[in-house]
Amino acid sequence: MQMASEKTSKPMGKIIHEPITNHQSPIHPFHGLDGRSRSEKPRTTGLTMVADWGIGPHAQSDLLTTGATFFDLAKIAVGISRLLPDDVLRNKISIYRQHQVEPFPGGQYLEYAEDEGKTDQYLSAVVEAGYKWVEVSDNMATVTLQWKLDMIRKATEASNLMVLGEVGQKEGLQTVVPMGDDAQACLDAGAQVILLEAAELIGDDPAVAKAVEAVIQRIGLDKVMFELPGPWIEGVTHESIHRMRRQLVGQYGPDVNIGNVEPSDLISLEAYRRGLGVNAGQKSP
Repeated sequence: MQMASEKTSKPMGKIIHEPITNHQSPIHPFHGLDGRSRSEKPRTTGLTMVADWGIGPHAQSDLLTTGATFFDLAKIAVGISRLLPDDVLRNKISIYRQHQVEPFPGGQYLEYAEDEGKTDQYLSAVVEAGYKWVEVSDNMATVTLQWKLDMIRKATEASNLMVLGEVGQKEGLQTVVPMGDDAQACLDAGAQVILLEAAELIGDDPAVAKAVEAVIQRIGLDKVMFELPGPWIEGVTHESIHRMRRQLVGQYGPDVNIGNVEPSDLISLEAYRRGLGVNAGQKSP
């Protein structure tokens, strides 16, 4: 999978980091104690997406100072794009992009626009704000797969946006379209990344596990990003989130694509990917 900051196939630009220096040596004091090797920007696998719930400019600066090399996408969750002042939102988007992190508005905001009959206005606003990526989902709105495919085509062809197409349903809702078919249709319509809704990954339902594997077999692991669950899903705790990320890394390797990472968990996730984190020596349950 090729990540890009524009509608072209060019990868996101590589971040150039100066070596950490001290008075004795320009080499990092822990050089050589690096853990497992990991893909570097511009990445095609091992993508990380952070969920930004409206963090302020200082928190964003701290996040990028310590972790810009470790994440590739930032979801400005739900409809928070509307709640932030115009200058704050535009600055947030610009700063992420300066650090080769692609921000995008959460998919439920598009679903709200659909319910209001304002999808054209929404896509125009996404472009005007400075976003280059958009999420197209069908979690809560009463829409069809055809609607989702039409939105993906409209976003890519008319608005020149890159698309994350989400499959799966929230809050126990059922879909009549097999997840593998849904994912393939989204890619065929022009989506670059397929998000697997976190609710599909909760519990031990063998049918769900089989459906998830069908998606991977159908489109390939590098096209799939697993979204971690959050406290908006009943029964989800911080421990269960950490358990799921251990399961994902254990099953698919350190370069599995993982989304919905809380800013405070970004560095600990990267440490775990590299075998340097808490529970890194434990086998996944």
